[in-house]
Amino acid sequence: MQTRRHLLGAGAGLAGASALPVRNAGAADWPGRPVTLLVPWAPGGGTDAVGRALARGLSARLGVPVPVLNRAGGNGTIGHMAIRDAAPDGHTIGFVVPQLITAPLLGPVPVTWRELQPLALLNADPAAITVGAAKPWRTLAEFVEEARRQPRTLRVGNSGQGGAWHMAALELEKKAGIELIHVPYASAGPALQDLVGGHIDAVAFSAAEARAPVSGGQARMIAVAAPERLRAYPEVATAREQGFDLDVSTWRGLATAKGTPAAILARLEDAVRQSLEDEAFQGFMTQQGFGVRFMQAAAFETFLAEQDAKYHAYFGG
Repeated sequence: MQTRRHLLGAGAGLAGASALPVRNAGAADWPGRPVTLLVPWAPGGGTDAVGRALARGLSARLGVPVPVLNRAGGNGTIGHMAIRDAAPDGHTIGFVVPQLITAPLLGPVPVTWRELQPLALLNADPAAITVGAAKPWRTLAEFVEEARRQPRTLRVGNSGQGGAWHMAALELEKKAGIELIHVPYASAGPALQDLVGGHIDAVAFSAAEARAPVSGGQARMIAVAAPERLRAYPEVATAREQGFDLDVSTWRGLATAKGTPAAILARLEDAVRQSLEDEAFQGFMTQQGFGVRFMQAAAFETFLAEQDAKYHAYFGG
């Protein structure tokens, strides 16, 4: 197993701002230089896009540049470690995602959510059960009826073990009393291609990710795993409306290093809140199909603890 030193080496090159010695600045003279925004994935993905849109709003409110620095690797681990190991002065913040919770449950990972300082929840996108347009099911109840009639025959594409969409499919099995064939994919794109091509029967990815084939008439959304119907898909009933208590979402939040002064945390939290309320950011999120869900630091920490307990129930640890 790689040592912590080796893993840190893999993530070396963190922005000079956090690599250089700094004084323990207070809120009065913060920020004294650019505030780096770490993204634990490669450029071009959803988290990277949200990060770049957020960075523009943060820069306007903080009065300093907010460069986005991608630290991909280890299913998010390299980026999460870089957040943890940054100087606790408020000049480095970064995205945290569900893999921060699930990765330690699936193998040795040298960072957990408890080693970071939660800052805010930004976004949550619920799972959607989507089937190919050629399939006969118009509702989740019809899909479940078929699965009960023919156990372990329906193929459902989702993320790999431990991902939010894998958990969505597991939750559906548990709540509906069915058995499915889980087909793991590295991302939604290939899964949706296979769905349209008839190679799998359904997918459990976000509604935002399924938007293109659904809009094009190549796929049909039969349920969303959220407490309320989605504004973008008001005609799609929730799983709860159809008798299945499903509430599973992927999410994106921000964290920083533990030990960051409380006054700086408060200013960061306020800048994030204002940036999320910005009309330009709201427009970007709506256009891309992302949901906005703000949660302040204390509530986000409680949320992480609840997510940890929920995933432990499935994957142990």
